[in-house]
Amino acid sequence: MKNIALKPDATFDELLAAARNKFGAIKFETVKVGGMELELAQIADMQAYLDRLVDKARGGKNIDLPLWAKIWPSCLVLGLYMLKFKADDNACVLDVGTDGGLCGMLAAVRGLDVVLAETDEDALLFARLNAMRNKLDDKIKVSSIDFSETDLGRQFDYIVGCEILHRDEVAEFFPGFISRHLKDGSGAEVLLAMDKKRGGRKFFEKTKDSYRLMKQEVPFAGDSGKSIVSLVRMGGK
Repeated sequence: MKNIALKPDATFDELLAAARNKFGAIKFETVKVGGMELELAQIADMQAYLDRLVDKARGGKNIDLPLWAKIWPSCLVLGLYMLKFKADDNACVLDVGTDGGLCGMLAAVRGLDVVLAETDEDALLFARLNAMRNKLDDKIKVSSIDFSETDLGRQFDYIVGCEILHRDEVAEFFPGFISRHLKDGSGAEVLLAMDKKRGGRKFFEKTKDSYRLMKQEVPFAGDSGKSIVSLVRMGGK
C-alpha cells in the first residue's frame, strides 16, 4: 500500500491517525533552534513501543529501531547553520535522511523551497506531519528515495543531511546520488553534520577528487552530555 505521506491530498488528521495506528499516542514537542521554535511529533510512550519491538525480535522477526525519532545534536547544529547561512531567495534545498524534517523545515522558515527525502517510510510520515503542523507545507514537498537508484528529475542548490554516512551502502551510493541532484556551479553545496566519532571516512575517500571540502568541529552540550559535531561543506572544484 502506498505510503500515506506521499499522498498529495492527505490531511493532517489522516497523517496523525496513521502515526497513532502504528506507534500509539503521539505528542508534539517544541524544539528551539537559534530563537526559532518548531513543533516535532514524537512517540509519546517510546519505551512501550520499544518493548513491542523486543517482543517481535524474540519471535524471530526483523525489527527496525526508530532512530529517526531522535533529535540528534548534529541536526541542531546543522539546523542553526540553515537559519544563518547565505543563500539566494530562490534557492532550493534537498534534505536527505531527513528524519523528522528539522533542518529542512528551518530552511523553509527562511522561504526556501525544500524537499524532505527519506529511505524510511515512518520517518517520511513524521516529516510530512511536522511540516503540516508547523504550517510549512506550502514550501515543502516529501519524497521517498533510494540512494542507489533514485533520480528526482531535478537538481538542487543545496543537499543537506545529518548522520547519514555511518552505513556502508550510503558511502557506496551517496556520491552518485549527489552527482545526479546537485546543481553545477561554485555556489552549490552539500552540507553534512555528524558526530565526530562517525566520520564517514569511506564516503570522503570516494568524493575527495570531485569536491572541495571544508570541515568545522563544533562543540555541543545538551541533555545527553557533551559531544563534538563535524559540520562539513562540500562544493564542486
